[in-house]
Amino acid sequence: MCGIIGFTGYLEAKNVLLDGLTALEYRGYDSAGIAFFHNSSIRTIKTTGKVSSLRDKVTYATDMNSSCGIGHTRWATHGGVSDTNSHPHTFGRVTLIHNGIIENYHELELELAVLGKHPVSQTDTEIAAMLIDSLYDGDAVAAIKEAIKRLDGAYAFCILFADEPEVIYCLRNGSPLVACHAKEGSVIASDMVALISYSKDYFVLPEMHIARLTKDNITVMDLNDTVITPKMLHVNWDMTAARKGGIRILC
Repeated sequence: MCGIIGFTGYLEAKNVLLDGLTALEYRGYDSAGIAFFHNSSIRTIKTTGKVSSLRDKVTYATDMNSSCGIGHTRWATHGGVSDTNSHPHTFGRVTLIHNGIIENYHELELELAVLGKHPVSQTDTEIAAMLIDSLYDGDAVAAIKEAIKRLDGAYAFCILFADEPEVIYCLRNGSPLVACHAKEGSVIASDMVALISYSKDYFVLPEMHIARLTKDNITVMDLNDTVITPKMLHVNWDMTAARKGGIRILC
């Protein structure tokens, strides 16, 4: 099962993302990648193989300073194992990672082709990024809500919009996401094991709700734009055992 990690805050994003993906390795995957804001643009590094291979690529890259980004480990469903099919996917102003399956992706691909939009990968995930970008006019929440009306299937998304740096938008429908805010910033993931280094207090993002993560807070709203206070949960188990996969939450 794929893994998701997102961070915006006061630490070096690449370290948080790589460590989070390492904690999620037990879920199984065939490729990994990260995307992050740097100098008013979004940069993506991804590769087939292990998180260690991604870490090597990041180590040898230059101009990596960033405090906001998203990361993903992928288990191939739509499209083969390749760098191109690895997450994150970018189309236009939207960069996206995704757990789950978009059942009507082919229908959407045909509709977007009429608009002159064509994917470079074989994934349903890139189609979701294309759809959101096609609906985006500067209001991220409005674009996400419109996209929901068109998407069939199960999904958890973390989304970066190129013109809204240091912010991550998240949504889930059937695939788990958990989040926390700590002194280091805001973190969201597909499993608590990727959060526990920062806080043992967390919440489960309710289904069909949108979370907006900034370095100073997390705002959760329903599809009627009503801001809600999510129920906070606490874990008291050992971090070492969790990192080894001895305890798994929402896997």
